[in-house]
Amino acid sequence: MQTFQDRLDAVGGFGPGFDLVRLVLCYEVMVWHCIALSSGSIDAGLASPVWLPFSLMVPMFFTLSGFLVTASALRLPVKDYLLNRAARILPALFAVTGFAMLVAGPLATSLPLADYFTDSGFWRYARNLAAIPEYRLPAVFAGNLYPDAVNGSLWTVRWEIGCYIMMAIMVACGIARRAWVVPALALAWAAAWVLLGNAPGLPGVAGRLASQVFGAGGLLYPYFLGGATIWLFRHRIPWHGGIAAACLLLIAAGSLLLDGQRWHEDPVKILLMIAPSAYLVAWAGLQRLPVPRVYRGGDYSYGVYLWHFPVLQTIQHFLALDQWWQLLLIGFLPVTLLAAASWHLIEGPVLALRKRQARRA
Repeated sequence: MQTFQDRLDAVGGFGPGFDLVRLVLCYEVMVWHCIALSSGSIDAGLASPVWLPFSLMVPMFFTLSGFLVTASALRLPVKDYLLNRAARILPALFAVTGFAMLVAGPLATSLPLADYFTDSGFWRYARNLAAIPEYRLPAVFAGNLYPDAVNGSLWTVRWEIGCYIMMAIMVACGIARRAWVVPALALAWAAAWVLLGNAPGLPGVAGRLASQVFGAGGLLYPYFLGGATIWLFRHRIPWHGGIAAACLLLIAAGSLLLDGQRWHEDPVKILLMIAPSAYLVAWAGLQRLPVPRVYRGGDYSYGVYLWHFPVLQTIQHFLALDQWWQLLLIGFLPVTLLAAASWHLIEGPVLALRKRQARRA
């Protein structure tokens, strides 16, 4: 039976389907946020028959990242690996933070501009530049159904950076090359999260560290390690459509049989989805999935993920739409154009510069 490594060899060592998988996942996040921002909550989404695929979209991003990043981390010196990750994550984060503070905020605040720019909340929002989540700008979107949430997508950035740092530590310590240690670490991390609960109440620095490890996004680490496990065992794990279909059926059955409203109260059920999520994403990424022509000029997925929330909130500020599909239709083009501009003007040039520096080094 063909393994993941056999499939990688067949496609030249690069997953031709990952670009489309990323786009599908990021637009899926956008749909989910359209539901929330047009209704004021995610309850309608969690009550739908397809709630589980939507709930797994961010974890699937992390499994995808774990699969792809592991190869880079094992191939490069730790310093170069971290510089590459910073070059991919930070420029767009800086741009979208500046956009919110200097464009969306002044357009949507109910304060006089002089008060807006001198308010401490304006400067506090700049903490997002350091991946410290801050969701409010002074009196911005206060009348929206989702008030004071300028960019809800930013909550995952610190967890993503945490995964990259964790991988760097694993490589530096030699753990990442011991394949069996990685899934064991994923299971131990998940068990600790379940047993210790969501962000134990510890004081000071210990509390902040515990929040980073065991907070609401702490389960994303095992999903990242699940993707890394697929990569490390790529010579042994079969790459087979039947297994992928079984994973898809398992997720579909869970979506129909489990209660979406209570899903986040039971982390064990969330953990049971790590294996099918990781397998399905990695399997699809190695398919020859064609990307629509308009997206072939670059990787717009990260831009779509970061930019869509403040754009949708700005639309809601002016139009107050009550149907998610209306918000999606109106927001789709500006979000996509901003993502393309972000790639061609910011992300792509920075990555090209980083590659030139790496070649010179």
